Amino acid sequence: MSKGPIMGSFRVPWGESVRNRWLVNLLLLILVITLGGLMRWELEREHQVSALTGLTPEGITEISIERSGRPAIRLRQGVDGWRMESPFLAPADTERIVQLTGIAATPVYRSLPLGSATEQLGLSADSLRLRLNDLVLRFGDLDPIAGHRYVAIGEQVHLIADGFYHHLIAKAEDYVDRKLLPPGFRAATGTLDGRTLTAGQLTGLEKLAAKAVEPLGSELSGRLLSLTSENAGQSLRFVVSEDGLSWSRVDLRLRYLLAEPPAWAVAQIAADPDTGNSQAGDLDR
Repeated sequence: MSKGPIMGSFRVPWGESVRNRWLVNLLLLILVITLGGLMRWELEREHQVSALTGLTPEGITEISIERSGRPAIRLRQGVDGWRMESPFLAPADTERIVQLTGIAATPVYRSLPLGSATEQLGLSADSLRLRLNDLVLRFGDLDPIAGHRYVAIGEQVHLIADGFYHHLIAKAEDYVDRKLLPPGFRAATGTLDGRTLTAGQLTGLEKLAAKAVEPLGSELSGRLLSLTSENAGQSLRFVVSEDGLSWSRVDLRLRYLLAEPPAWAVAQIAADPDTGNSQAGDLDR
């Protein structure tokens, strides 16, 4: 019996077949990784938030806070640190200012064009204004849903966390440095109502800080404390109350209130009670 023609067949060598399968699997793996990376990037882009301003907190050197019916607060950074220029001329509280300047980089949760609904957002013509260098920020009401604050910059309104507003409505004196002596002032000599203070009594005065600062009222009484610095003979004068808790500087129109007076102040005042108020009026001359 004759056999028919045998059909030829093509056989792929075993090694080449395995290589092809590995190549296909590798291409599929690369495709999956690429698609996963693209999806992750898209999700991160959707949830990414931008900063409120293009400024860095460290790059801010001038600050102005303007509130309706209240004196403007103006602060400037110099070689000796931050100073208040209005409504008082005094060293400023650097810690509070650092907290405030953080608003420049705070995240924005949502933005919308500044339209005709500004009144409904609390962004009226007399709304609170904050100037950082040359950039003006206007503050409105809170978003009733998330509790975020409306802030207008130029033609845009942004929603940010309400973590800075308490600084903006603070009293001007809250921005004054609570240390009684200005930066770099170390007392070399001092007198209390003309009586010389010892070196021990002068030690540590540069660390003395008030628990609160308030505007100086019309009434002024106490003992006249005069201090002269080690450098360039700069002088300071305070009117110290009988209990040693109130230290008033007429040149700044500010009163520094201490939680606890230096022990020597109370002792020296108590040792000579009859000369109280004798020289307080000299500060006005």
